[in-house]
Amino acid sequence: MDLNKLTTSDKVIAGSAIALLIFSFLPWFKVDFGPFGGDVTVNGWEWFFWGILPVILGIVMLAQVAVSAFSPDTKLPDLPVTWGQVHLGAGALAAILVVLKLLIGQTGWDRAFGLFLAAIAAVGLAVGGFLKFQEEKSGTSTAPPSAF
Repeated sequence: MDLNKLTTSDKVIAGSAIALLIFSFLPWFKVDFGPFGGDVTVNGWEWFFWGILPVILGIVMLAQVAVSAFSPDTKLPDLPVTWGQVHLGAGALAAILVVLKLLIGQTGWDRAFGLFLAAIAAVGLAVGGFLKFQEEKSGTSTAPPSAF
């Protein structure tokens, strides 16, 4: 597996997708019972629309990047839009959903660190999608040159 085949956008998408998957298991919201002891936390897997769907979008983006980079003989389906547009839309949707959950919150619950990290990773997916779209638009969707 030659990682030099990956473009900058591919690396951003891959890193962000893996990070979002990991951060979805961390606490997104918590309730502290103070002097009565204990607290309760929930992670991103508690909500399909706000947590699971962005993770699925990230995994799909990662899968397309991996297939294109490491299995160039594989024929991906022809779409009415480019893969850059698909990545841009999927990354933007993932970012919007997680950031909205961050802004809206959960009634009676405090935001926990996992939600902030997941929001950063989801924005990373949007940035990676934008970079991939720009690469296709400019026609420079090749891997960067090797140092040697």
